[in-house]
Amino acid sequence: MNENITLDLEQTFGELNECVIVTNPERIIVFANKAMARLLKVDREEVVGTTTKRFFADPNQFAQMAELYQSPTDQRNRKAYAIDLVLEDSSTVSVEVVSAPLFDEAHNLTGILFIARDLAERRALETKLSDIALTLEDALDAISEGFALYDKDDRLVICNDNYREIYANSAPAMFPGNRFEDILRFGLNRKQYDTGGLSDDDWLQERLRRHLAGDGSVLEQNLADGRWLRISETRTRNGGIAGIRFDITELKEARAKAENAYKNLSLMADNIVASVTEVDLDGKCVFINKTACDWFNDTADNLVGTRLRDRLPWKERETIRAVFEEATRGEKVSTEISLHFPDGILRECMMSCNPRFDDSGSVEAIVVLISDITDRKKTERTLAELYAITSTRELGHEDKIAEILRLGTEHFEVPFGIISHVIDDHYTITHAQSPNGELAPGSSFPLQDTYCLLTLRSDEPTATANASNSEFAKHPCHQIFNLETYIGAPLLVDGEVHGTINFTAPDVRKRAFTASDLQIVRQFADWVGHEIARQRDHQALMNAKINLERVASIDDLTQILNRRAFLERANTEVQRFRRTKRPFTAVMMDIDKFKQINDLYGHATGDEVLRKFADTVSSALRSVDIFGRVGGEEFCMILHNADLEDAMLVCERLRQRIIAECQLDIVKQTVTCSMGLAAVAREDLEFSTLMQKADTALYEAKSTGRNKCVTCKAPQSEHTPAV
Repeated sequence: MNENITLDLEQTFGELNECVIVTNPERIIVFANKAMARLLKVDREEVVGTTTKRFFADPNQFAQMAELYQSPTDQRNRKAYAIDLVLEDSSTVSVEVVSAPLFDEAHNLTGILFIARDLAERRALETKLSDIALTLEDALDAISEGFALYDKDDRLVICNDNYREIYANSAPAMFPGNRFEDILRFGLNRKQYDTGGLSDDDWLQERLRRHLAGDGSVLEQNLADGRWLRISETRTRNGGIAGIRFDITELKEARAKAENAYKNLSLMADNIVASVTEVDLDGKCVFINKTACDWFNDTADNLVGTRLRDRLPWKERETIRAVFEEATRGEKVSTEISLHFPDGILRECMMSCNPRFDDSGSVEAIVVLISDITDRKKTERTLAELYAITSTRELGHEDKIAEILRLGTEHFEVPFGIISHVIDDHYTITHAQSPNGELAPGSSFPLQDTYCLLTLRSDEPTATANASNSEFAKHPCHQIFNLETYIGAPLLVDGEVHGTINFTAPDVRKRAFTASDLQIVRQFADWVGHEIARQRDHQALMNAKINLERVASIDDLTQILNRRAFLERANTEVQRFRRTKRPFTAVMMDIDKFKQINDLYGHATGDEVLRKFADTVSSALRSVDIFGRVGGEEFCMILHNADLEDAMLVCERLRQRIIAECQLDIVKQTVTCSMGLAAVAREDLEFSTLMQKADTALYEAKSTGRNKCVTCKAPQSEHTPAV
């Protein structure tokens, strides 16, 4: 090799860090750079001109390298050879040698260029990397999660045993270099995944999309055997993807149990007819049940996170705040309070605040239970007032019923209260309570046009607070009277249906009727029924008393006053005369020859004559006059405000009327009457004296021919001369 070539080689490779040596076709060294001399531990000048054989530790390797000179253009010069070299100090070193043939212009081989790399450092690095890899594998296998690393081409680099155990069906496909998609397909074909109803292709595309995103977001994956995995995949700096799989089956089951327990708790809370809430120490809502949502007139989504008490009037907020502050000190607090809720209803409530403690014993939240005791409180007040009404002696029958209707309209918060009497298909109002007297007792309606028909058919209290949204909407009463609110009960008197008691309003009631309301209206109906029955019994007793008195004072045959009753009335008239000085005349009357009628025609005929006589006289007298039978055929009458002259005119008319009206076909003789008249005077202290005077005049009428009227002559004074 000429000097120019040697100079070129020196300029090109002399200072190169890589070890370079050039041989001629006879394997004689013609050039060695400084790095090669240092590797071989020789001087450069000593190497040139010698063969390379001296440096081969294994002669066989030297012989194998001869093939490079035999076919310099084939693939042998493109591969690396690992050679053990003997250095000048007899030590050895392993190197990796690559070669390149050198040709002249005629393409004749002029030599071969060798580049040697010391493998000691590389093998040390490989050993170190191997140790690191083993350490990494040991570390990966030590963690409980599944781990896998994919390169930038999405091919598996490494994964731990937990990763293979998690995806046992896919484990055969988990070898370095296999693509993530191929591993997924392998598992899909073996039914490893729960695709959630998606087709395999759709599921695969969605899973690849999430995988390639590598954004660190958490994905929950369901396997076909029921296990759940939490997956987090993140891009590495060199574009690969590192992923962790964590088995969360127990966590999911625990969460499902917790969610189920929460649902059950929520279901229980939602079925409680009380407000159940939990608030933090700032008073903000963290839980609220359905009843509370209804009361606060909003949804749970809008109410959670807000301070519920801020939705109440300020005075009520102050009371609640004081109770809340006491509960935050760790004490259970209960109180009765009236609250105006956002749904527009005023409720009397029992509020209980129960502190909830954390593990350290500090209060972390307050559970608030608010029970609506409005019905109980109203019922207590109503029953107390009902007892007061029914037990008082200050009110009469009608007043008590009126008070019960008033009490009912106040209790049920409606304007109208009615007690009806139902006969067949007719509904008649007997008592009514209305703001302006719109309902008049005595008004009558067809029963079929009233809600009370439903009440009587059910034979128990019925009610609706919103007729338009109930079966009541189909009833004619809804169309005719537009009543939205109704509560009523059958009214029984002595076990028989008398009618109904009901309370109504044209407006929808804010609060639905409760079981307590139905019991209250039943009690109203029971008491009114008892009162009507008692009033009937009282009236029957009074009628019986009147009948007894009538029996005791009326003559059975003639149905006019008997002697005792007539004399009582007559003496009363004498006392009235002594007070008022108003005159009256007593008239004694006797049927002429009555004994002869009895003897000839019998007592039955005689009785008929007496009845006709009594009827004729009674029908001719005024209502203020008094008429009675004082003996067998003797009668007496008192003519009010009549002196003797007026009385005589009346008696004469009566005498003529008796002749005209008291005759019987069977009696041949004419029935006539004699009368004796006496006017009351100052000296008549008792009626007996006046009656005696009239009786004297009657005797005169009888003895002087009968069928006449005679007045009692006043007694003469001792100073009056006889005529």
